[in-house]
Amino acid sequence: MYNKRVAFVISTQGLKPHGGIGQFALGFVREMTKANVKVDIIIDLYNPKKNGEFMQTLKNCGASFIYTDSMSYAKHNATYMFGGDSYNLERQINFRNAMLKALETNLYDSIVCNSHESYRVISEMGLEKCIQIINYTHYETQVFSGVTTDPFLESVRESMLLANQTDNVVGTQSQFNADACNGVELPIFTSEPALLQKYDYERKGVLFIGTNEDRKGAKTFLEVIKATGLPAKILTNAPGAKKFEASLKEIGAEYEIKTSIIGQEKVDFIASARVALNVAIGESFGMAFQEQLMQLPTVGLSDMRWLNNHPSKYYFDANKNDLSILVEQLYNEFPTAESYYATGALEYYQQRENEIAKMWIDTFDSFNAIQSTSSKAGILQHSTIKYSDYITSLNRDDCCIDDFRSVYTNKHKYRVIHTDSDTWLTTDADFVAPEAVSTAQSANLFEGL
Repeated sequence: MYNKRVAFVISTQGLKPHGGIGQFALGFVREMTKANVKVDIIIDLYNPKKNGEFMQTLKNCGASFIYTDSMSYAKHNATYMFGGDSYNLERQINFRNAMLKALETNLYDSIVCNSHESYRVISEMGLEKCIQIINYTHYETQVFSGVTTDPFLESVRESMLLANQTDNVVGTQSQFNADACNGVELPIFTSEPALLQKYDYERKGVLFIGTNEDRKGAKTFLEVIKATGLPAKILTNAPGAKKFEASLKEIGAEYEIKTSIIGQEKVDFIASARVALNVAIGESFGMAFQEQLMQLPTVGLSDMRWLNNHPSKYYFDANKNDLSILVEQLYNEFPTAESYYATGALEYYQQRENEIAKMWIDTFDSFNAIQSTSSKAGILQHSTIKYSDYITSLNRDDCCIDDFRSVYTNKHKYRVIHTDSDTWLTTDADFVAPEAVSTAQSANLFEGL
């Protein structure tokens, strides 16, 4: 049995273990399950060939998935194929339909929207006074004005910022971001908990994590490798690996490149480097930067706004002209793992990780749903009932928002019990809900819906 149930809304394009949103999802499910919070992941479309393996990983951590038949994105992609992206209206419809399916299945204490498109739909469904809705920022555009390093039209950027003016919670990764967008600091859990341990590996090479793009600083990294003659260690995607390899061969550099690795292999790769260089131009937070900081001295580019998300006492920065000098200096100053651990950075992140779950739970607890004083709602005819059975008993082809609102505004009159698959409402103090199915059984609970 669970204390709470949360809908975690994420676009299928983010369901990959080596992307920032996918990493967030993995850590969130893992730690919320430990905190006795059930997570249902709501997705816009189901693509088992592309996302099946990672979906199974999330299911193994305790998540269930909800989705419906989906509209194609071909029209949207063709319309904006040359850049200047807008809201994908088909994706919004897919999110709406999947969220409606979820609302017919269980009661939720909170809905965490990890897509600007999902938030725009869900925040305007008419349930914001009944269910806590969190607009989580994954784009710098959602926090700051004047951003030009994202793929969106200027009008869309303005719209994203206007979303912060609602009464819903703006959840963001750091206090620096929260201060800028009138939000609440809700940090991302570490996707690889093993990074919070010490390793006594021989350390060699300058680490770069990211795609081979100018906005990620790939060109600058290559310039530093050429100037210092130090070995390069690169964690990137498959297309980036080919481009990096060609460039590194051209300058005669020693290198090691890994693509899209996760788990202990990723941790070992990071912990065996000696210095990290992360010179991205624009980030909403910088998850890779944090992962690097846990294990080794990490260098950023001076005056990058996103560096303020991280504790300045634990990172190093320099202007572009001085990067090579600083990297070489740190390479000599921190030759071993222990020499870096002595800075206290790892202990800082260990302590921070232990505080994150409470920050989320406190935010969930802060919401006060509207409560009905009427005794006329249909749900009140039942002393004990499974929520989905009540929705089915309405005999509607399509439920309306008032059907959900009627239950949510009266749920305070019941003891609400969440299992892996169901939500029960009861006035019986001795009622025990049927035992929740195992995580393995519930893994496929919502497939085919």
